[in-house]
Order: sequence, then C-alpha cells, then structure tokens
Amino acid sequence: MGTLYQFPYRTVAEVSLSSLIKNLVTLRTISKKEIIPIVKADAYGHGMIPVSKALVSRGSCHTLAVATLEEAIELRKKIPYAISIIVLSGYWPHQAEAFVKYRLIPVIHSLNHLKSLQLRKTLPDIHLKIDTGMHRLGILPCELPEAIQLLTRMNIKLSGLATHFAESDKSTSSFTDEQLRLFEAVYRDLQDRKLLHTDAKIHLANSSAILRGKLGSSLSVRPGLSLYGVSPNSNLKGSEQLNPILTWKARVVASKSLKRGDTVGYGRTYRAKRNEKISIVSIGYADGYPRSLSNKGFVLLNGKKVAVRGRVSMDLIAVDSTGLDVRDGSSVVLIGSDRRLEISASEVAQLAGTIPYEILCGISSRVPRIYLD
Repeated sequence: MGTLYQFPYRTVAEVSLSSLIKNLVTLRTISKKEIIPIVKADAYGHGMIPVSKALVSRGSCHTLAVATLEEAIELRKKIPYAISIIVLSGYWPHQAEAFVKYRLIPVIHSLNHLKSLQLRKTLPDIHLKIDTGMHRLGILPCELPEAIQLLTRMNIKLSGLATHFAESDKSTSSFTDEQLRLFEAVYRDLQDRKLLHTDAKIHLANSSAILRGKLGSSLSVRPGLSLYGVSPNSNLKGSEQLNPILTWKARVVASKSLKRGDTVGYGRTYRAKRNEKISIVSIGYADGYPRSLSNKGFVLLNGKKVAVRGRVSMDLIAVDSTGLDVRDGSSVVLIGSDRRLEISASEVAQLAGTIPYEILCGISSRVPRIYLD
C-alpha cells in the first residue's frame, strides 16, 4: 500500500484490486463453484465500477449481482460486455421493459410479480427465489403449486433458482441445514417438471455458507463481504485466508497540549486525567466514521494504537497523541495496517455496536477511493 502523502486528500480509502482477485481465487478454491460476486451498495463501499471491471477482466467472472435496477443499469452502461447482471431485489412490473432493454435478470420473489409477466410479449430471463426460512423475499413453499401453474401456463423455463440463508454465519446453527433440505426438495420438483433451463444457475450460498461448506446442489455461489476480505464470522475455517482490500486513512490537521481537567469536543464528554497531547484528525461522521465511536474508538498513529477523545463530530475527531512525534499532515489509519498493528472493519464495527457491512457501506462518497496495483 502507498502512503497518504502522495495524495492531496484529507481522507482517502485505498482499495487493492490484487487482493480482491486473491480473495476471488480463494473462494473459488474453497467452493469449487462458479462465483457470482455481489457488487451491490457500491461494492460494499469499495466502488462498484472499478471492482466489477477487475472481477470481469482479471477474475474471469461472467455474472455479477446487484440489488436494484438503477445499480444494474449503471453497471451495464459502464461494462457493456457479454456478462449477466442479476438484480437480487427483483423488479416492479413497470420496470419490465428496462430489464429487457438492458439485458438484466430479475429475481422474481412474489406471485404478484410472476403474474405480471403473463401478458408481456417479450420477457427477460428470470430467476425464481424460494423463501426457505428467511421470511423476507421469496416464494413460500405453500405458494409453489400456484407458481408452477403460472410458469407452465406461460410456457417459460427459469434461468435460475435461488434462496438466501438466515444465519449461516453461526457455526453451531442447524437452521441452514433445514433451509438446504427445503430448497433441495423444490429444486428436484422443478427439475422433474422441466421448468429449469439445462444451464440454469442454482445459487444459494453466501459468504458464510461458502466458508462452512453449506452448498447443497448449488452450481454457483454468491460471496459478498468475504470477497472484500472480511469474514462474517472470523471463527469460520478459511477466514484467515481472506485479505481485506480496503485501507481507510485520514490526516492530522492540528495538535495541542491539554492540562489535567481540560475537556475535549462537543458536550465536553472527555476530561483529561493528566497533562496530555491530542491530535485533531480530518475525519467525521459525514465521512462515515460512526459517531458511536465517541470516546470508544481507536486509530493507528505512528504505528501506535491511540484512543478517540471526546465526541466524533461531522468533520473531525480528536485522538490521544501523548508521547508521539506527530506533525500536521501525519497519516492516521482508521481501517487497515500501520507497521505491525491492524484495525479491521470488524473491530471498528464491534466498538461501534454494529456489523462490518454497515461500516464499509457507510464510508461516504466524499471519501475518494484510490485503486492500487
């Protein structure tokens, strides 16, 4: 990784595309399946277009998955190659023409949406989502007979079949196995009825399921967080092979001395217990650094782990730099490594009382992304 000094930014997120491809290869090796990378939510905050281009051109991925039609259209316009783009959150009936125009694949998750296709002359390829216990999106098993009637009446075959796991990150949970059994029964039924194309994509395993080997009859897998080098559960076997691809940095903009009893920041929530030095860092909650890290967070400064002092404000934080040789412009690592120390997205999330997904997706658009290779 390069240093911040070569960039004219107050804060920057460095993204390693070589580490991205290494993670892709690792997940292919573990699963022995086709990889359908999840690049929704701006590739979990890493930058959808640069990440997708690397996955297609360097990772030989032929299918990508996003959440919304808007994401899919942007992806198709920027990557007009002969790749498939799956829209996981399905579609609204009035969007059907856009799916055809841009060659996008909706994941149909309700009977109403399936019914809306009946009168259309031109249909996109479709995947059907089965609700095996997540109870969010998907055709319920009790609705399957009606769905089969509709598919038979329309004389169409499915290009894919999917489900989603509710707690595959819990290594002691048996619920994933229950979901697998239910999905397998549906899959066999649709196969017997010849309602699936011979090359239909069967995809159900997310990052945790891949690491746990909960793949069932899937022909493809859908890694999200693990692709970016973060495990949903660091205790899962294989997590140690993942390499975080993002380093988030900021700068020291000022330093000052405090006397015992002096307070720091809005609300004066931190009071110095001794004479100490603080450094003001160019990062805040408007950049996506959680306000919940007030008086709780840590950053890396001069190879040392130092504490956040006072409240996180919109554009700035204060950190304890007592005893350190710190200058204006010094690099501060919010997520990533500095010498022998590391602060991971998972550690930041734990301190903030949330999950690493939210931390990464929450890095705002005013933080420039720099792609390293």
